[in-house]
Amino acid sequence: MIDSARLLVLKAAYMMDTVGNKGAKSEIAMIKVLAPVMAQQIIDWSIQAHGGGGVSDDFAVAQLWAHNRTLRIADGPDEVHRNAIAKIELSKYASLHGETLDMPVTRS
Repeated sequence: MIDSARLLVLKAAYMMDTVGNKGAKSEIAMIKVLAPVMAQQIIDWSIQAHGGGGVSDDFAVAQLWAHNRTLRIADGPDEVHRNAIAKIELSKYASLHGETLDMPVTRS
């Protein structure tokens, strides 16, 4: 899970450097979903490992969970990024068949 996020970040950074941000918009949207979800899962596992201490002020894990969850909302809900990814991917295949997609506008 961590390696997949790390490799996707490296791929997105490479594409941003070589083809620009517009060319890497799919990878950027993917990493905006994958990295925070991965961090949230790891923090959840840490809370589980600490037991009751994981939700107390004895450890910083509960505070990390709250901060990470806030960041997931602040950058735009995952659904917005997932819709952007779907729109990009579907437009690739529609253009192969000479079709145009009439999709709702999403923030991307």
